[in-house]
Amino acid sequence: MKYVLLIVFVLIIGTIAFVFGWFGGDSQTVVVKAPVVETEVVNEVNDEDTVAEEERYAAILAEYKKLEKARRNLDRRLARIKAVMWNVELPTEQAKEIVGKIRKGYELLKTKKLLGAFSGLQSISDELARVEYAHENLEGVVEEIKAAKSEN
Repeated sequence: MKYVLLIVFVLIIGTIAFVFGWFGGDSQTVVVKAPVVETEVVNEVNDEDTVAEEERYAAILAEYKKLEKARRNLDRRLARIKAVMWNVELPTEQAKEIVGKIRKGYELLKTKKLLGAFSGLQSISDELARVEYAHENLEGVVEEIKAAKSEN
């Protein structure tokens, strides 16, 4: 037991001595205490390209915010339809039509594309048009369900 503790103690002392450089002092080794860093200050001039890129990004971001709002509106409408549709029996054809519209809306919300998934302003506008079409397509569904509910 004493020998094991002695070996561990010698290893610790040796490691500390090696880290602080108490032995093995080669005269050829150079220790740099403060690194010298040369920097050049370059004044960046905003090119027309960078300005155009910033404007493009701002336009894409604004269009994406419109898309997010349209998605929230679609989600609210689908939730409202779900609440109104609870325990309502509809004719088969009418029910299939309504369920098809609802599924298309949920399909758009299920696979949301984030901002980085769009390649440009046109692709965001296309997605916005799809979401708005689904929202408009669901416009009369609540009234249809309420009418069917009042008949029963």
